[in-house]
Amino acid sequence: MTPVPRAFLLSDGTDDALAQAAEMLQLDVVTVHPAVLLPAAIDAHPSARAIVVATDDPVVLRAIVERAGMRRIPVILAGANDVAYRRAIEFRVDDWYLAPGTPIEIAWRIRSALARVAAQGNGVAHRIEKSEYEEMLYDTLTGMPTLPVMLERTRGLIKDRGEVIVFYLDFVRYSKIEEIYGWEKLDQVLETTAGAVREFLDSNALGTIRMMVGYANDDDFIFLQIPDKGQPAATDRQITEVGRQLKLFVGNRLEEVHGEDVSSLFDIYIGSSHVYYTPKLRLERLIYRGIREAANAARSVEQRERVRRTAALKQVLHDGAVYIEFHPIVLAETGEIFGYEALARGAPRNLRSPEVLFEVAAEADLVWELSRLCRERALAGAKELLHGNQLLFVNIDPHDFADPGFGELGSVDPHRVVLEITERTAIKDYPKFRERLRSFRERGFRFAVDDAGSGYAGLGSIANLEPDFIKLDISLINSIDTNFIKQNLVETMVGFAKEQGAMVIAEGIERAEELETVKRIGVPLVQGFLLHRPERAGAAVAAHSAGD
Repeated sequence: MTPVPRAFLLSDGTDDALAQAAEMLQLDVVTVHPAVLLPAAIDAHPSARAIVVATDDPVVLRAIVERAGMRRIPVILAGANDVAYRRAIEFRVDDWYLAPGTPIEIAWRIRSALARVAAQGNGVAHRIEKSEYEEMLYDTLTGMPTLPVMLERTRGLIKDRGEVIVFYLDFVRYSKIEEIYGWEKLDQVLETTAGAVREFLDSNALGTIRMMVGYANDDDFIFLQIPDKGQPAATDRQITEVGRQLKLFVGNRLEEVHGEDVSSLFDIYIGSSHVYYTPKLRLERLIYRGIREAANAARSVEQRERVRRTAALKQVLHDGAVYIEFHPIVLAETGEIFGYEALARGAPRNLRSPEVLFEVAAEADLVWELSRLCRERALAGAKELLHGNQLLFVNIDPHDFADPGFGELGSVDPHRVVLEITERTAIKDYPKFRERLRSFRERGFRFAVDDAGSGYAGLGSIANLEPDFIKLDISLINSIDTNFIKQNLVETMVGFAKEQGAMVIAEGIERAEELETVKRIGVPLVQGFLLHRPERAGAAVAAHSAGD
């Protein structure tokens, strides 16, 4: 008869006492060494009941606790001293003992941890069930009621009035915020947006308003306008004016809370649908149809706005209405300015963001014209800005290398210019692209890969391009001080860069803790609002002169 396999515990080491304790509990010991391999072993051994670990590496211990927590496997720390005890409390391990322990003590600690996790499991299941129910009623991010709840609240009002106007608020480019800054930032922006929309609607003059989100955690909002008795429904002109005021109100709030770079990515299109109640049809079906019609109307508004933005871009190119802000890149250890990144901005507010500016240019097939203007402005501003051995980082799209006019980069010494290859478009033919880079290297230009860790800028493209600088994406740096996975990734990238003779630049440093973490990891160059904010050329030169 085939014996039934026993459950087991994982450990980064074993001794006679641990083996005896495991035997008391009818568990087999599986030793995984070194301890850094334990997180992966947790996934590879689904029958593991507990983990006994003796590592004194806090990063590894945190990884083990987090991975085990996902599987609801208790972690017992075999600590050597009081430091281990404090670490056990900090990382919330399930139990601990002072090593070396007796078999009875170790067995008792393991059994206690198993019982504690089992009891917690019942509570977790209850909380999950409650959370799922609450998410059906309210959006967890904004706190606003979901559509089914709102329909029940307004059913009587809609029947009494006989009509309702459905508004669909399409917030475009919020996905771009998530791509650039990460999901944590987008959640913060959505919270700010929801609060601003709610505040605006509470003070508007449209009459009775009921507001909700259409889909939990989505970035588009829906609200219903049920006119008060005796009040007419909103006209198309009123709806258009409300949309204009709402866009201005929310945009200003986002700039106030999150800064110009985030607010410049904000845009909103509002569509509406007039729904008339009839007892022959289910109210839910009427409202959902109204939502689809309002969403289509919002997309129609977006199409018209694209035509206006294209016209605005053509005017920008005709007038040369682009200005450059220079953002310092500094040495992490000393704070000394190493160079400046040239950031192009459109003069019109709706083209202020470079992402929006180049997005419109791509739609209108005007990327080369826009890139030429931005490079011209950047190189002109750099003449008086650069001092000593400081470098100028200029953003370049891969398609720019096919532009016949790209080779002319003004009178700036090529050895002072770093061409920063952005991720707007993918590089499809690496051999041909490397040949183009070679001709520029021979003239003295250096290269940087932008946004490493996101989009197209993976390790494969970095290896193919052999850059002199690797700029780590802001989403990789945000909250790196509390995320050991990001720390490990950045540490790996720093080691990779050193082997390739390149330098890593951490961009998006906004907190002192982030700066200290990347310095500890060994990142040589940093960039972010904590250190310097972007400045226009004249202001940057004046500030530098004052510092001299």
